[in-house]
Amino acid sequence: MSERIYVGVDIAGASDTWATALTPNANGLEIVFGPKLTPLTFLTEFATENEVVAVAIDAPLTAALTDETGFRSSDRELRELLPADCRDWVASANSLMAVPSRGRLLADALAPLVGTLLETHPRACLLLHLGEDSKSDVKGYKGKAPNKECLSILVRRWTEDFGIHGGVAAGSDGALDALVCATVSYCFHSRPDHLRRLRHDAAAVTGRGPFYVVVR
Repeated sequence: MSERIYVGVDIAGASDTWATALTPNANGLEIVFGPKLTPLTFLTEFATENEVVAVAIDAPLTAALTDETGFRSSDRELRELLPADCRDWVASANSLMAVPSRGRLLADALAPLVGTLLETHPRACLLLHLGEDSKSDVKGYKGKAPNKECLSILVRRWTEDFGIHGGVAAGSDGALDALVCATVSYCFHSRPDHLRRLRHDAAAVTGRGPFYVVVR
């Protein structure tokens, strides 16, 4: 493929990591693959064989020794942007089990292959971009008892807003999260006015990828 490709990855365990890719065309943004369950090795192979411009990952990609609670300044900034009853969506890295290590491992593996690596938070993006009237759907699409109707509404609204087409099959919260991540990677290069950067202010920060979320 020669088209410019933007990838999104919703990091979870080895059997529950979702990814998708978008490419711009005359009709908007077209799905290249997915959203689908994806091993991390597939993503490095895909980036080797295709013109992947950017990858946005749903996982903490930076850390500092001073962040002993697992909350970074960027996490606290994002929590302040969210309604009080939604702030627990932004979790401490200490509570995320393998997600931070898998995210950083993927970012390190992609660094020689992809020019832009970003961190994002798809659930926060959905609410910050779609607005307060979407809050019940964003609260309901994932969790212990996910609501499929909420998921369907969010997929429709997100794909309409960003002109995404080509067989979107976001039948799970992980699939939608990957789609949002891919949109963030596209916006970084083509619609940066839709993004807000969340800064990790600490001494000796390690890792890769600035943290961005989509806003209105």
